[in-house]
Amino acid sequence: MTTTICIFGGYTASKESELYRLAFSLGRALADGGFEVLNGGYDGTMEAACKGAREAGGRTIGVTCPSYIRSARGDLAPNGYLDEIIPAADIPTRIDTMIRMSGGFIVLDGGTGTLSELALVWEFVCKGFIPHRPIVVMGRAWDGVIEQMRAHRGGCVKHIYRTAEVAQCICILKEHAVTGTRARALASRGGAPGMPNGGLNDATTTVAHLRELIDRFIDERDWHRFHDAKNLSASIAIEAAELMELFQWLRSEELDCVAGDEALMQRVREEIADVLAYTLSFAETMNIDLSSALADKIKMNAVKYPADRFKGRFR
Repeated sequence: MTTTICIFGGYTASKESELYRLAFSLGRALADGGFEVLNGGYDGTMEAACKGAREAGGRTIGVTCPSYIRSARGDLAPNGYLDEIIPAADIPTRIDTMIRMSGGFIVLDGGTGTLSELALVWEFVCKGFIPHRPIVVMGRAWDGVIEQMRAHRGGCVKHIYRTAEVAQCICILKEHAVTGTRARALASRGGAPGMPNGGLNDATTTVAHLRELIDRFIDERDWHRFHDAKNLSASIAIEAAELMELFQWLRSEELDCVAGDEALMQRVREEIADVLAYTLSFAETMNIDLSSALADKIKMNAVKYPADRFKGRFR
């Protein structure tokens, strides 16, 4: 199984800079070592690492953030050295996705964005939120931060490695990096076949991103004029009935077999997706915040059905 290594670094490195050359060398060395290269997918050190990996025959992944990155830095496209692009709904989701997909990390010199990435991956590893994996820090930008943390709480630097040498970095990763992360598995099976957003999955996608996806689909077809509360509420009921129809004549003892029936499961996925799509559109039309509505309803149900009285019972 291929090990994915994430490289965190700044976007300002020019093609003539030492930092760009370092990132290029790292990408090439990682590919030569059999690693898959992952980063934020844009320019600077991200472009350099992907370029180096591609030239060595390696595979590259970029976790982009179109809505946020474009608004902050103008019109920006992913670099041309990516084999796979995974769009994230926002910056925290983007960083979380990169962390959970990777079996090891390299942190280059950078700005506040790279600092936030270092801080989060350090916290995840230090606190055991993800299985321990190496964080290789290269360059001098973070020396003071690491030394301060070592003095304040020495145990937190256990999985931090510091080196200026590409070859030593690769040796550290070969010894300590891990394979097979949960988010990578989810990303590979969570997308809808044939859709441009096939990389979406429940672990990394927000409700806001889904609402934006549906709204864009409707807007491109000029369907908003038909999407009033009456039509959408009826559509939710109709699609829910079509979902029920798939189970209409199944006996209780047959339900466990549904998951193993590939054709039936595909129809189930399509029907539940229709229910969700119309629900999201209804919420948009009626200006309902789904997350807060659900949270409020759960609070009401907790009062109506206290756990001590209804545990294991529905009457």
